Amino acid sequence: MVVAKIINACGIKSLSNNEGGAMAGRVENINKDILCQCREQIGLSLSEVEKKVTKIAEIECGDQKPTFRQIDILSELYKVPRWVFISEHLPEKYQFDKAVPAFRQFIDSNADVFSDHKVRSLTAKVERFREMITELHEDIDDIVPAFNPPKLIENVATDYAAKQVRNWLKLSDERYDFAEWKEKLEEKGIFIFMTSKYKGWSQIDKKLFRGLAMYHSGLPIIIINDSDAKKAQSFTLFHELGHLLRKESALDDWEEPLNPVEKWCNELAGNVLMPAEQFRAAVDNNTIDDLDAVKRIAMDFHVSPYACLVRLRQMQFIDQNTYNEFDSLLRAEYIERQKEQKKSNDIFQRNRPKEILNQYGHIYTKAVFQAYHNQEIGLHNLCRLFELKNPSYALKLEGQI
Repeated sequence: MVVAKIINACGIKSLSNNEGGAMAGRVENINKDILCQCREQIGLSLSEVEKKVTKIAEIECGDQKPTFRQIDILSELYKVPRWVFISEHLPEKYQFDKAVPAFRQFIDSNADVFSDHKVRSLTAKVERFREMITELHEDIDDIVPAFNPPKLIENVATDYAAKQVRNWLKLSDERYDFAEWKEKLEEKGIFIFMTSKYKGWSQIDKKLFRGLAMYHSGLPIIIINDSDAKKAQSFTLFHELGHLLRKESALDDWEEPLNPVEKWCNELAGNVLMPAEQFRAAVDNNTIDDLDAVKRIAMDFHVSPYACLVRLRQMQFIDQNTYNEFDSLLRAEYIERQKEQKKSNDIFQRNRPKEILNQYGHIYTKAVFQAYHNQEIGLHNLCRLFELKNPSYALKLEGQI
């Protein structure tokens, strides 16, 4: 049943009555080699796991049998179903370097960032979400939104590629904010997931990555770090789309020196969000002699001042010295803004339904509610799939789809 697939895919802990009654007992036939392999592939050390399961070293050595509760914890930590731990071999489906295409590419291209457990855990879990969406659609004989982007030849000019993207999105002179851009790309069959600003499994340090692309021929994934400003996220969104158009997975951190591929993706994002003709007209109406002029143009295109600054340099409206000067000012402003946000967090009222829809996106949210209305899952499991403690939020969430 699809409910079982959802439970397994998303790591929901759902002990049976028999297991619940035997919580004090121990689990027999644990494959300690698989237990160790699962820990290592998700990027956790023994000392890190010991914070949750104090006897993990003894369990891996076979000197102690784990409790059902410990197996539940390890299942959630390692992002695999519990039954994997008693298998003879680690199923290929749960060998992340094989099951998750991005794992191989990230390891090759950005090993330092991708070695972080939280990044590995995030990508594994979001891949499971994608798997759940596709399986759910198959079970109800529905079609997953098709991903049919423009077909681009290798090293095609970014201005031409951007025109193809804008035609694909059926754009003329429209300028959208991030939420609108995000929804347009979702309609084109891209699963877009946002990390959380708040403490939890999907909160990722902003220094680790800004955006992440995981290519699949159907339902590819873009992950955006929600610690960034929304207008900056628009630029990141189309930068990651650039990687998908190139049929590649990529993890983009905040300070990585730009290689030719990253520069191409940056130029594509700039051309899509700030088409040359429109941007040139905006520059003609402004004298670029201070940062305020950059901000005015940025506001006109619904992008961040930094994205606008990059575009100004790309089109050679400013020289490198001016770029460096404005860049330093923007960085200083960003640091001050972060300090102010920390002060205001204490009085900020969270809107959980809106927050959940923003995080999981329309594709995932609609799939889960479809399972609920098909009576594949009940309200309790629906709430757990969104990590909602208050069932009333689920009704409010559906009203926003």
